[in-house]
Amino acid sequence: MPNHALDFSSENLPQVALDFMNAVHSEELNLVSTLLAQLEEEGNELQISQQLAEWIQHTQDHFGRENFLMQEYDFFAYPMHSAEHAQALQQLLAVQEAWNGLADRKVLGCYLQTWRQWLQQHIASMDFVTAQFLSQFPLPNEVMQIDELRGDETQRA
Repeated sequence: MPNHALDFSSENLPQVALDFMNAVHSEELNLVSTLLAQLEEEGNELQISQQLAEWIQHTQDHFGRENFLMQEYDFFAYPMHSAEHAQALQQLLAVQEAWNGLADRKVLGCYLQTWRQWLQQHIASMDFVTAQFLSQFPLPNEVMQIDELRGDETQRA
């Protein structure tokens, strides 16, 4: 099993200028922390698959909101930031495909460690600048309100 050298608690996540972004980052890290704990149990491949699918949906919604706001408010670094989202999501989907094929706990655990490092860096750089820029506009501070602006038909509790 992977070494839990990295901190998977949300207390040490970098904070940005928008509360809803901080909340989404914490939610995502909590999903991954649950997944990491599930990897240490045996005979729960279905639960891991379901948790992985939930994480992917959360990530798609998370990136979709940020991309929408960056486009809506003409954020100068949108192309670079959204490209990083696309790459991260592509990697996550590839990891899900590998899990669905082999259910290799070691491979998934190693990816979670790499992802945790990426998240820390992404928030501290891309999201920090993006939130600083977006904070100058009168944005809703609730995810559901942003989803309504986006026209999302699937509202999540």
